Amino acid sequence: MFGLTHLDAMPVIYGVIMFLGLWSMWHKLVTLNIRGFIIEASVFTLVFWLHGGSMTGGFTAMIAALLFGTFFGRAKA
Repeated sequence: MFGLTHLDAMPVIYGVIMFLGLWSMWHKLVTLNIRGFIIEASVFTLVFWLHGGSMTGGFTAMIAALLFGTFFGRAKA
């Protein structure tokens, strides 16, 4: 009804994932988790480069960086 069946939610999901990725990297910088920041930024850069710099590549790269940074970028307490 009223064309809502053709609503594309992908840009919203893309924006949320990008926000989470940028927030994660910013938080790592602010808390001086430099190792975690370097890991996350490196994974993002590598995957983004491997996917040719496209929007889909950026989305994939941010998800990969978030996952990798979550599990391997933690500072040891």
